[in-house]
Amino acid sequence: MVVNPSQSISNEQLKAALLTYPKLLASARRITGCMTLAEDVVQEVLLQLVSKPLKSDIASPAPYVMRMVRNLARDHMRRLRYERGLFVEEQIGGGTSAYGSPEERLRETEAYKAFRCTVEAMPARTRKFYEEHYFDGVPQNIIAKEAGVSCALVCGLLRDAHSRCLAAISLDADQTTESYSSHGRHRSSRPREMRA
Repeated sequence: MVVNPSQSISNEQLKAALLTYPKLLASARRITGCMTLAEDVVQEVLLQLVSKPLKSDIASPAPYVMRMVRNLARDHMRRLRYERGLFVEEQIGGGTSAYGSPEERLRETEAYKAFRCTVEAMPARTRKFYEEHYFDGVPQNIIAKEAGVSCALVCGLLRDAHSRCLAAISLDADQTTESYSSHGRHRSSRPREMRA
């Protein structure tokens, strides 16, 4: 029977990992905070060792496998936090929706349209600075350094752009509120006219 050298390396690495299984599990549990998630992380690392063994030039595979477990556990937690941020759980009970009334939704949509139009109307450089700072979280001094301008210029452009956006949103909110109140007045006056 011919023994495949990569198979024997894989078996040795797997045996070494199984000897340190309690430590791997404890490390993953410290990061994830959940025994079930920790077991899943360790199992995934062990499956990786079976499918693709570590290179033979790794002197001590146990610390390397421990690092693999830690990294995978951190990645798993990052992904979990990201996914939880994407989905909002709807509250059970009560007749109200977690999304608010249709009027609130319309107001938010109109405000977003006003904001988007204001951002699109900005000069290209100001829009680039605004999007980098407010959407990507790039600090002002980095933006200034990359653009080759002063921090004061970047700060002034961002302040003006942000003021325009806030003004557009508040102006749109005022117009929407006025249209609702005038619509309500017209609605309430019709029944009186019909009765008379």
